[in-house]
Amino acid sequence: MKSMPIITIKASPRSLISDSIHDYIHKKMDTFDKFLREENSIHVEFDSDKHRSGIRYHVEIRIDPGSVVFAEAIGEDLYEAVDLCMPKLKEQLTKRKDKRVASRRQEGFERKEKIESNPEDLE
Repeated sequence: MKSMPIITIKASPRSLISDSIHDYIHKKMDTFDKFLREENSIHVEFDSDKHRSGIRYHVEIRIDPGSVVFAEAIGEDLYEAVDLCMPKLKEQLTKRKDKRVASRRQEGFERKEKIESNPEDLE
């Protein structure tokens, strides 16, 4: 079984982090398990600010190393802000995976063509 990457959560103010939001983030990031590797690290930052309509929550999620995947959103509560980040992350992770798969297939195709054009190279 593949282990999940390390998830780092920061919040300002610190009181924003609760067990329920911590579990919620882990549950949401589990949906990206097929896109992530053990060496990836996930950084989640929460912030809140007062707005004329009330308190608004800002969430930033960054996945690295490799090509950095980044999403941010503002919501009426933390859960809404996290949910708004998920489609953005999925789009970027899907694009990154598709590029990696296409590259491998292209390399295999080029290797096959080379072997078919010069069969004596195998001996």
